[in-house]
Amino acid sequence: MNTLNVPMLPPSELARRIDHAVLKPSSSLEELRKAVRELEELNLRCLIVTPTLAPEARALTKKCVGAVAGFPYGYHPIQAKLKEIEYLAALGLDEIDYVMNTQMLMLKNVEAYAAEARAVSELCKNLGVKCKLIIETPLLDNMRLIMKATEIILANIDTSAVRYIKTSTGFTARPTYPEDVLAIRKALNKHNVDMGVKAAGGIRTALQALLLIAVGANIIGTSKPATVLSSLSELSNQ
Repeated sequence: MNTLNVPMLPPSELARRIDHAVLKPSSSLEELRKAVRELEELNLRCLIVTPTLAPEARALTKKCVGAVAGFPYGYHPIQAKLKEIEYLAALGLDEIDYVMNTQMLMLKNVEAYAAEARAVSELCKNLGVKCKLIIETPLLDNMRLIMKATEIILANIDTSAVRYIKTSTGFTARPTYPEDVLAIRKALNKHNVDMGVKAAGGIRTALQALLLIAVGANIIGTSKPATVLSSLSELSNQ
């Protein structure tokens, strides 16, 4: 515990909770190779890349590699998004970070949102690939709506395939807040569901990561894992 009263983690433990995101449209092969080196040298949890970079990423490392589907806004037709999952699974990827169609939820089309959750869950289970569902919390106005989105998903999925609810793509107007994670965690606890939470979107420091973990996040998604980990030692000296 430091003077900021934030529960601390050893660097190795924090590293094991980090998914390294390489998701910018401008990401180059050299940036991907650097990310793979960081994945292996820092012993990060997983590397998450674009579908374009996925074949190269899979060829570069035997460690966990995942990719995004329906990224970044999730409003592709469901048939197209399911085909994207099939393509990524065929590459031998370990995980899919899938963007739910939050616009459907905002338009109050709850059945379409629920149907998408069911379809993704069934497909990931059949393909044997782990899935995280992104609900894009920055687009939802309050904790009640975040809990509602989570509860709709929970009522329509097989938790053996969908193992995490993820806060954000990082492509919306604001970063992930602790309140976002807390709302998802409250919904999981309310329904007694053993599922993880991935916090992603604007996480650049160890303090951000530790706060999010303290309120219920299991995984941290960031494009700056080395920066996050280097700031941990600075925080320890506060």
